[in-house]
Amino acid sequence: MTDPKHARDTDNGRYYQDPKSGALYMSVTNALNTLNKPALAPAAAKVTAEYFAEHLPTAVKASRNPAAMDEFIKAAKAEHKTVWETRRDLGSRVHALAEAHVLGTPIEADAEAAPFVDQYALFLKEFGVNPSDDIDAVEVTVLDRTHRYGGTADLWMRLTNLPAGQPDGLWLVDIKTSLTKSASTVYQDHPLQLAALRYAELALGPDDSEHPIPEFAGAAILNLRQHAYGFVPVPATREVHAGFLGLLGASYVLHGLDMKPCKPLNTPTRKPRTRKAAA
Repeated sequence: MTDPKHARDTDNGRYYQDPKSGALYMSVTNALNTLNKPALAPAAAKVTAEYFAEHLPTAVKASRNPAAMDEFIKAAKAEHKTVWETRRDLGSRVHALAEAHVLGTPIEADAEAAPFVDQYALFLKEFGVNPSDDIDAVEVTVLDRTHRYGGTADLWMRLTNLPAGQPDGLWLVDIKTSLTKSASTVYQDHPLQLAALRYAELALGPDDSEHPIPEFAGAAILNLRQHAYGFVPVPATREVHAGFLGLLGASYVLHGLDMKPCKPLNTPTRKPRTRKAAA
């Protein structure tokens, strides 16, 4: 996503600043980063292996020189971060283009992001969404002062004539982009994210005015891919929100822990080691 107005980068990740009090609240995605995500390690290993394969001659040459090999390994280990930063940047650009598409505002052309926005436009058409009538808000900052968190909701969208079992009405929708995942991909943290946004205490207007968060008929992930889209409802319920709050509390504890004083103790019978003075 794009950088929200009230988002602040800290040593412990992204926080949101309350425009009324100046207090900093942990972002929803920051709290979700506390979760163990088993898919991340294999994904990083895949990128590293691909980097090694693409640079095999360099690796063979570097293997003859320990210093050169250390530099090659350092570059290989950092590659997944470079790749993920590039993908995050693409996602931010897609969000910006999607927002411009809905609002009808001009924006510089972006050939790489355009296919994703084409799928977004196709979703709006096939689901019968008229942006001027059916989209209530985009990129909405929400705050929860009681539980001390903030976040950004991508879309508040009115949907009708949905398949059986899905209620018509106002939906909370979060856009996800990927170059590699299928349009049906969802993860366990997605309901937590949407529940946090759904049940926060208030929303901020462009002028920082405060508004109640409306009742939503449902919540969903909108996966945008280069050649497909997937609209996936998820169970962002009160019970799931309670789970998010537990994770949020644990995240605050972890962010406040100072581990530097944690050192091995000497037993009562063992004298501390002292360095001999230089002769």
